[in-house]
Amino acid sequence: MTGDNHNQQLLVLEAALRAGISWIDTAAGYGAGKSEEAIGIALQKLGQPAVNIATKVRLAPEQLNKPLEAVRDSVFASLKRLKRSSCDLLYLHNAITPATADIAASVGLNEVLKPHGILDAMLQMREEGLVKHLAITATGVPECNLAVLETGKVHAMQIPFHLLNPSAAIKVPDGVVEMDYQMQIPRARAMGVRVFAIRVLAGGALAMQPPSAHTLTTPYFPLALFQKDCERAGKLLQHLPKGMSLPEAAIRFVLGFPEVDCVLLGLGNQTDVETLGRCNLAGPLQEGLQKGILQQALNQS
Repeated sequence: MTGDNHNQQLLVLEAALRAGISWIDTAAGYGAGKSEEAIGIALQKLGQPAVNIATKVRLAPEQLNKPLEAVRDSVFASLKRLKRSSCDLLYLHNAITPATADIAASVGLNEVLKPHGILDAMLQMREEGLVKHLAITATGVPECNLAVLETGKVHAMQIPFHLLNPSAAIKVPDGVVEMDYQMQIPRARAMGVRVFAIRVLAGGALAMQPPSAHTLTTPYFPLALFQKDCERAGKLLQHLPKGMSLPEAAIRFVLGFPEVDCVLLGLGNQTDVETLGRCNLAGPLQEGLQKGILQQALNQS
């Protein structure tokens, strides 16, 4: 949704709605607002169908002294681009770490939780009716993420979860994955927090796609990680049952975890929509097959 082919964007969104997809995930930072603009235009042309929309706010270090102002400005700008008066879910898109800038674009836990901090600013957006629910992007330090969830004020989280790094839901041996998400999915669900799985295709590696423009420049999931995951995905392919593609295996693997409420996937064309629909109809992988594929995936690390 960050390109300039608005007709293609309309067709993809229309196909997604026909397939029963009801969550639309975007962010102010996706294409510097172009994703939100494209979604707003497409939904308007489709007669504003009943969908749930999630967007995100990411604060820069210089905005941390005035988080309410920064959050409000971001939300207002997003809603204007989306042509809506409110959104259903607002994420804090910064990773949360012990101190600000511990990793790329992260904010310190205290900046989130302190009085009149980021969380209070997001809560104010809810009080003003601009957003319905709050969420975090759980790419930072696991214990920091969980500390925010323990406040009871955040309703959902999105977290990387895929065949090549399933540590958000299951325990993996030390040193196997580049980032151990320490089973945050079951820990979050025990608090009543909803879970959205992201990077289900490992940034495209599990679809055997070339790196996207975003992958070539992002500091969050760098090109070296993508290249490593592509190599591992290629080796994994030979262990799949005949006729099963890597994307199908990856999507159905995540569908096998009932703790995951929603699988978030980028849908670039109608074929992507059809693939997701087929995987949803096929359902989770059989238990034995899932264990075998997972073992092969982890053994390659």
